[in-house]
Amino acid sequence: MRLSKHRRATISEMDMTPMIDIVFLLIIFFMTVTQVSELNRERLELPKLPGAEDQKQTTLTVNVDADGDIVVSGNRVSMAQLLSLVSIELAKLGDDPQRLTVVLRADERGDCRTVNQMVNSLGRLQITRLRIAVQVPQ
Repeated sequence: MRLSKHRRATISEMDMTPMIDIVFLLIIFFMTVTQVSELNRERLELPKLPGAEDQKQTTLTVNVDADGDIVVSGNRVSMAQLLSLVSIELAKLGDDPQRLTVVLRADERGDCRTVNQMVNSLGRLQITRLRIAVQVPQ
């Protein structure tokens, strides 16, 4: 019986391909999510006020630029088109205005007529969950 004192060192190999695939998928996911969240936010000069809370989950984000134009998801819309979009969102939520949250982002350099018309129109649709976005001063 011969016992060998010299054993070969076993080299364990690890396949890195699945890990690299997952990393690339995560990169693609985060790039896509960032682009979608930036699409709802126009470059606006928001009013500088202390905010009450951070932005929560919203159903619809409406931007009003300095010229009074209404922008939703990168598209300029009229007041009638906005109300149509709100009606579509209400239908998706079972026609319950309490479940619809609208975030209004208005440029502080603009006129407030469009904002007032929008708030009045949303009030007629019984939408009470309307949040107005502000920029917290530093």
